[in-house]
Formats: sequence, C-alpha cells, structure tokens
Amino acid sequence: MDAAAQPEPIGLEPLPEPAASPPPTSSPSAATPKPAASKPVVSGAAFIKPGMGSAQNIAIAGGVLLLVAVIGSIWTSWNAGTSWWANGLLTAYLGVVHACTGAAAAGFVGYALGREIGDIPLAAARMLLGVSLLLVTLNVNLPAHAILVWVCAVGLYAIATLVLFRWEIAEWAGVASVHALMWFVMFLAAKLQVAVAATAVKPA
Repeated sequence: MDAAAQPEPIGLEPLPEPAASPPPTSSPSAATPKPAASKPVVSGAAFIKPGMGSAQNIAIAGGVLLLVAVIGSIWTSWNAGTSWWANGLLTAYLGVVHACTGAAAAGFVGYALGREIGDIPLAAARMLLGVSLLLVTLNVNLPAHAILVWVCAVGLYAIATLVLFRWEIAEWAGVASVHALMWFVMFLAAKLQVAVAATAVKPA
C-alpha cells in the first residue's frame, strides 16, 4: 500500500497594502481658533444707575439741606435750653455718616443680587440728599405730633431715594431695610457707650 499522499500547501498571496491617505490640509479657519464671543453688556445693568444729575451737584444740594437741618437743630436746642452746639454737631455727623452707610447698603444689596454695583460716590451723594431731607423734617420743630413728623421724614427719604436711584420697590425695600439696620446698630452702640461711661466704677 502506497504512503498517503501529502496535501500540497496552498500558496497565500500577500494582501496589498492600503494606500496611504493624503495628509489633511489645514484650512486657515480651522488653524486659527475663533475668539470667544464676548458677553453682551446690558444697558443700565448697574445697580446704581447713572443719571439724574452728577454726584457733585447732588452732593451740593444735600449739603445745603444738611446745613438747614443743622441750623434747625441749633435753633430748637437754643429755645429748649439744651446744648445747641452738641446738637448741631450731632446733626451734621448723622448726615455725613448715614450718607456713607446708605451708600454701603446700596453696594451690599447690589452685590447680593449679583449685579454690577456702579458708582458708589454717586450713591453717597444721593443718600446725603435723602438723609438730609429726613433730618430737616426732624429738626425744624414742625407743629405736629412726633409720629406724624417721623412719617413725613421717612416719606421724604423714600421719595428722594426712589426718584434718584430709580429702583424697583423690592430693590428699594432691601436697601432701605439694610440702611435702617445699620442706622439702628450705630445708634445702639452710641447708647451703650454712654451707658457704660455713666456706670463706670470710680476708684475709691
């Protein structure tokens, strides 16, 4: 019996190599990155809106009103027999300090709302006008009940700040609340300082 025939090996032809793809051509638009789109600036986005007069003019008007308040305080104190110079200085101090606290309240609320704050000196000038109107009403000795005088004083402050700042009612209420809180805290601190000085233990 013949030996089993060996199967002939099948010849495999090598596969053709794939043609090299041409290198991608870089277009100028693809090579140069596009600049990021700038965020549009919304007109009037600042919390302290410009307009309604410059800071200098409004501050001059507020200073004149504050001077009237100081004179009224001196006159009322003189007639009441109290320290006229101390009351006059206190009125001037309150006007200047609480113009600054009002501007701080506006900046705080604007920051809390995520808004661009705007011109702080302009806010201080507007607050000086509003606070001076309040102090004039309280110090000219109006012939009316104290509650009515306070209502008129706060009303004039509200009208002045609403007109000058042109806020929404909710925004104005937030600023006025923070301003009133800062005013009360400073008033309370002054009263506590006077009470501590009056109850100081004198050495034997």
